Amino acid sequence: MKKTARAKTKDVLIQAALVAYFAAYFVAHHYFGVFGTRWVLYAGLAALAIYAYKTKKKKEAKFAEGFCFYKLFLVYVIGCMIGTYYEEILNFCETGKWLSRQGIIYGPFNPVYGAGFLAFSALLCKNLKRKWWLTYIYACIIGGVTETISSLIGEYIFKANAWDYSDKFLNIMGRTTIPYMLFWGAGGLIFVKLVYPALSKFIELLPKRIGNVIMPSFMIFVLVSHGVSYVALYRYGTRSEGRAASNGIEKFLDKHYDDSFMKQYYDNPAHKKIGE
Repeated sequence: MKKTARAKTKDVLIQAALVAYFAAYFVAHHYFGVFGTRWVLYAGLAALAIYAYKTKKKKEAKFAEGFCFYKLFLVYVIGCMIGTYYEEILNFCETGKWLSRQGIIYGPFNPVYGAGFLAFSALLCKNLKRKWWLTYIYACIIGGVTETISSLIGEYIFKANAWDYSDKFLNIMGRTTIPYMLFWGAGGLIFVKLVYPALSKFIELLPKRIGNVIMPSFMIFVLVSHGVSYVALYRYGTRSEGRAASNGIEKFLDKHYDDSFMKQYYDNPAHKKIGE
């Protein structure tokens, strides 16, 4: 069914409102910090969920049905968020302190966990009838490779080590360990058998027409939040090596993402500078 002019105008207004909302979130987060603005993001997402529910029509097509790009993207985002809160809760239980464990500056996202969720989904969830022990073995390998690649990227591109397992039992180049890979395997098996089917159904609850309207803006928000964070982190690493700003972008980063700002996110027990 073709959209009416009124419906198209409404969709454009929703997208414009989302762009303004996410822009306001970036500004607020930059000046008020991690925990002072998380509730703003959640309030906006909750408002979107309520709007989608109230405007849902009977027998409306499901959003991101089946195995598709939008579903994988949302699985990645949800994995990033679950990983952030998992590490923050674990740290609170161990130390009694609530510290940020998000892996990027803007948004409660930990890309390592998101990458793990995405890899499990893309590589293991197309065949849900696979024997459980094969799924477990594949998940062990995927988890170890994900940790290793993430560690290498952190060290050689962003000049920072998020973890170092050199003193751990059966470690592999200090970037992962056999015991951790076994945990990854268990997590992957649970993900394939229980988590992914539940996530898939949850994502498909969103009405198709609403999902198609909000996803472009939401994807831009996530991509920009990752991109800005990675660029700022890269400059943070080169600045720590004593390299002076050589262009306008680096000067902008030095002004708005200086060391004191970046230490809020990357100088804690989970983010160690190389050489420390």
